[in-house]
Amino acid sequence: MDTNEWQKEQRMANDKSSQINVVLNTAESSGALEIDVGHLFRTIKEKRRVYAWVLFLCVFAGICAPLLLYQIRKPVRTVSSVVTLNYEVDGAPVEGITAPDGNPLDLTQMLTPYVLDNALSGMKLSTPITISSLRSNLKVQRVLTDASRKAQELAAQLNKNSEAFARAQNAELTYQNNFIVSLTNGFGGQNSSGVMLSDSELSVLLNRVVNAYNDYLVETYADLKLPVDEFSVIDYEHLDVLDCLEQLRSAVDSLEAYCTEKPKSVLAYRSWKTGNTLSELLEYLQTAREADINYLYSYIYLNGFTNDKDRLLLNYQYQLRNAEFKLNALNKNIDTIDSIVKKYKNDEIVVSSQETDSSKTTNTPTEYFNQLVLQEADLYQQVVIVKNKMDDLNSKIVKLSDTQAGDEDDAQTRETVREELKRAIDNCGKIYRQIKNHMEELQGSAQYRSYLNGTSASGKGGGVLTSNLKKMVIGGAAGGVIGCGLWFLSALAHEIKQHNDRKSKKEEAA
Repeated sequence: MDTNEWQKEQRMANDKSSQINVVLNTAESSGALEIDVGHLFRTIKEKRRVYAWVLFLCVFAGICAPLLLYQIRKPVRTVSSVVTLNYEVDGAPVEGITAPDGNPLDLTQMLTPYVLDNALSGMKLSTPITISSLRSNLKVQRVLTDASRKAQELAAQLNKNSEAFARAQNAELTYQNNFIVSLTNGFGGQNSSGVMLSDSELSVLLNRVVNAYNDYLVETYADLKLPVDEFSVIDYEHLDVLDCLEQLRSAVDSLEAYCTEKPKSVLAYRSWKTGNTLSELLEYLQTAREADINYLYSYIYLNGFTNDKDRLLLNYQYQLRNAEFKLNALNKNIDTIDSIVKKYKNDEIVVSSQETDSSKTTNTPTEYFNQLVLQEADLYQQVVIVKNKMDDLNSKIVKLSDTQAGDEDDAQTRETVREELKRAIDNCGKIYRQIKNHMEELQGSAQYRSYLNGTSASGKGGGVLTSNLKKMVIGGAAGGVIGCGLWFLSALAHEIKQHNDRKSKKEEAA
């Protein structure tokens, strides 16, 4: 074999080894599909300019697809706020989920239509929502204390059949004085227009719900009632001077009781307008009572100044009869309770001693027995008040009965008394207005109206790019794979077409 023949056979062997034989067996015939791998890659190289753009477009489409899906169907976002109770219970900072009156705080009141309607009132949203849809997307979650949380973690590690597990399960859970309020943006359902709220609207709405619940607590537990003006209604020009003084004394008593019932924090609040505290204004009122009212009352009472003695005597006698009827009713109630208390048998507790084989019986008052005793003590107190009033009425009746007609005709003295009466009413009315303005300022301050401290509503969701970054990377990679696959399949289709053309020519030549 010469050199030319050897090279020809070697080239034929190489060409044969560079082919992929695909054998397709069919029912009618059988054949072999031969593809030149080298020519295949040359075709791929020739199509690189066109399919570089195809590859770029596939990668770009893969990156943009997650962003497009995010805009078409936004994921449901949830914002939360940590709310802390901010008030005192019995003079001490609140502990746990406790209401200002010392009872457990009912957090479900935040989901009531009253609170939610106040939160939605006056708020303009991009999509209208209902109270029921707002309620279904709200969630209130209490926060366990460290001790209760550790107890739960320990119970999860114990054997469920052990006594320690049973004790851990039966232990009372305690909570911190804060809770978490969450609002989910699930307003795209059947009850709305199908458009969810924006992230800013969702945060504002949750903050309004927390503020509405704070207003509910203030209205429920804070004493927002302003003092009643009983001074301006005293008609000193037409009423008898003694009647006017009685009304003035009653008005001062009511205003003093209003002030003394306030907690220490309210009494100690100093006005930024006047510089006074409620305790100082209360002292001004007590000074006015002693210097003006009591002095004037003693003067009028001792001198018997009155416009219509017969009418006033009739009024005092009527009040005295009512006081006697009330005293008789109180005494009957006291006798009834006293008879029950004497016959009542308290619960008996038997204490046994194993060492001495002896037992001891102890009587323990029940709750009902204690209530009877308290009722009887309250009745005795009312009896004392009624008796003092009767003594005062009897003294007034005697004094008016002894008043001479000449004393009633002293016009100059009568005019002086009326001037002093008017001055006392005006002085007490001025103090009343100061107290009212002071309470209006206090009720508008953060100290009196903030029962809750809530953090600004925030959620875990980020921006569009940060939320879809992982999906964009995966989409871009998938687009690249698809582009490369299309590139390869295009070159492979070209080679198959070339093979079919060669096969057709061979068949025609044969």
